[in-house]
Amino acid sequence: MKRIFLTIALIFTFATSFGQNAYQQRQTKYFVEAAATEFGLDEAQKTELTELRYEMVAGYAEASKNKKSGAITPEEFKEDTKEISKTFNNGLIKITGKKYPELSPFMARLRKELKTVK
Repeated sequence: MKRIFLTIALIFTFATSFGQNAYQQRQTKYFVEAAATEFGLDEAQKTELTELRYEMVAGYAEASKNKKSGAITPEEFKEDTKEISKTFNNGLIKITGKKYPELSPFMARLRKELKTVK
């Protein structure tokens, strides 16, 4: 059962990473490197965070696509993105071992910095 789950997770990770454009990949790399520096992450944690970030970006892209096509309402879109953010934040908390109030300044700073990544 664990092997099946791992295989599915790996397939999803590869599909997600190849499905992202270069800009999103640069943003993810920037985010992960900044988090590694800020919180002293090891390689395994960096890999886990990279996968988590790719899942978040893919989730937002899917929600946006569904909203544009009319498959979901704006309210459903808001709920979906809220859940995606919650999942990402909980994963980041787990990876870093920090509580959200400790992560909040980092997240606010990175939101601004990621806008300048080209």
